Amino acid sequence: MSYKAIFAIAAALDYEIEQMDVKTAFLYRLIKDIVYVEQPHEFAEGDDVCLLDRALYGLKQSPRTWYETLTAYFEKIGFKLLDADISVFIRGNVFIVVYVNDLLIVGPLKKEISNIKAQLSKRFEMSDLGPYAYYLGITVRRDRVNRKIYLGQQAYIEKFLRDHNM
Repeated sequence: MSYKAIFAIAAALDYEIEQMDVKTAFLYRLIKDIVYVEQPHEFAEGDDVCLLDRALYGLKQSPRTWYETLTAYFEKIGFKLLDADISVFIRGNVFIVVYVNDLLIVGPLKKEISNIKAQLSKRFEMSDLGPYAYYLGITVRRDRVNRKIYLGQQAYIEKFLRDHNM
């Protein structure tokens, strides 16, 4: 729920909010454990198995490995982990909220956010999603004049109702 607190800060201080997505996040790091995997049947000859050297989607170690990779890079570029929440990083008055491979970057200046995006894009393959509009299935609407942010799940609810013939 940290993103709600960060949205509240952004609204109160009229900060900019941008978002990015890390492509193939789990594939960036070698794994420490010894893990063997079966080859897909289309490629396998006999009962061969392969020693896995990189994190892979579906592997229980992958989320932790990705988080360690991201945290190490954030520390390298001067961000510190917020003591109260392991999904929020801070550098000066800029916040980055992490949910797996989805990043919210919040700060007072668009130029500073653009510089951070450029740094991240040098290290990871990223999709720049620009200003927020939709985050974790939640529609985000902003009233800058009154310094308010509204979060809604109408699209999620409508999809749920359609999926369940309601």
